[in-house]
Amino acid sequence: MKYFLLCTLWILWCFLHSCLVTTGTIIWLRKQLGEKFAFYRIIYNLFSLISVLPLFYWQRTMPGPILIPLPPDLMIFKYIALIVSVVVIAGSFVTFDIWEFMGIRQVASGDPRKAKKPVIKKHGLYGIVRHPMYLGGIIFFSASMIHAPLPQFLGYLILATYMIVGTVREDRRLSRELGSVYRNYQKEVPMIIPRLSGRKI
Repeated sequence: MKYFLLCTLWILWCFLHSCLVTTGTIIWLRKQLGEKFAFYRIIYNLFSLISVLPLFYWQRTMPGPILIPLPPDLMIFKYIALIVSVVVIAGSFVTFDIWEFMGIRQVASGDPRKAKKPVIKKHGLYGIVRHPMYLGGIIFFSASMIHAPLPQFLGYLILATYMIVGTVREDRRLSRELGSVYRNYQKEVPMIIPRLSGRKI
């Protein structure tokens, strides 16, 4: 029963986390909040962080069997994968405005009611895959599932799946909003699995 409740809460968190940043939700909130919409990104980030921490803590304190055991001498590969994932996530931040991502720039800048059109980034990791941040998240949560107790395994599995679904949804959204420019980008750069060979933008 605890496992079922844990999974349900994780799925609800992922659903809410995704719904709060859909195009329809953003447009509606921008109309309703007016200038106060400038604070939305900060509030959204704080809410996401505060609401996710209890789930991580609960699943960590919940006992359970280890589904994918790993010998001690092979644990180094798990740690390498985790380090790679952090490097990929950090590298994806280099190519865009961290202050905007956090929501600070929206508060300090002009009219928050004006929608900012997405911009295609073709340098750094974005010249290798279209969604490096999602790739880093998938690697992180997939590696975390190895040698993890069942409660943590379930949580990481749901989060890894959420990252995969989020990648596809984000790719489709950008294709709709940016049209042929993004579709050309899709032809040049793979979505999430880097090519072993080929031209880099």
